[in-house]
Amino acid sequence: MSLRGLREAIRPSIEGPGRKAIRPRRFPFLLYRRLARMYRGTAVLTALLTLVLYYLPLFIPVEYPWPPEQDPLLLVLAGAVLGIWLVPEIGSRLSGVEPRPEALILRSPLFALRVSYRRIRNTRPTVFSELFPRIPRRHRRWVEPFYDHTVLVIETAGYPLPPRWIRWLLGPYICLPEGTGFVCLVSDWMALSRMIDHYREAARGSSF
Repeated sequence: MSLRGLREAIRPSIEGPGRKAIRPRRFPFLLYRRLARMYRGTAVLTALLTLVLYYLPLFIPVEYPWPPEQDPLLLVLAGAVLGIWLVPEIGSRLSGVEPRPEALILRSPLFALRVSYRRIRNTRPTVFSELFPRIPRRHRRWVEPFYDHTVLVIETAGYPLPPRWIRWLLGPYICLPEGTGFVCLVSDWMALSRMIDHYREAARGSSF
C-alpha cells in the first residue's frame, strides 16, 4: 500500500453524506495535565496539615514554637499552597491545541497563538523521545512518562512569533528542536491530524 493510501486508511472522512460540519474541539496538552497531577498530592496534604495545625488548639491544648498571634499565618500558608497547585490545575483544563475553521489555535492559560492553515506544510506522527532524546534532569520526572508516546508534528513555514517567546508562553517542548513547527503531545493525535487536514483542505479550497 502506498503512503498516501495508508494515510487515507487511518483518516476517515470527517464529513460524510448527511452529516453536519464538524465542531471545533480542544485537545488538551498532556504535559500540562501531568504537571497538575505532580503538584496535586503534595499541595493538598500540605494544606490539610496547616489547617489541622491551625484548628487543633481549639480541641486540645497545644503549644507551638511561635506566638499565638502568628497562627493566622497557617491559613495564609494553606491558601498559598493551594494557589500554587490551582495554577497548573486550571491551566491543564484551559490549555491545548484547537483546530478551528479560521486558524489552528495553540492555547496556554494566559495566551493563545493563532497559526494560519496556509502556513502549515505537513503533519506527521513521531515519538517524543526521537525529537527530545536528552531531557534536562529537572524535567525528567515531569516528561519521562511520555518518552514513548506518539506526538503529532505540525511542520510550518515559519513561526508567528520568535520561537523563544513561544517556548516561554506555551512550554519548552512545543516547538520543534530542529526545523520549524510545533510538537503536539495529546491523547488522540489521529483525530487532531484529521481535523487539521480537513481545515487545511477547506482553506485551500477557499483560496481559489
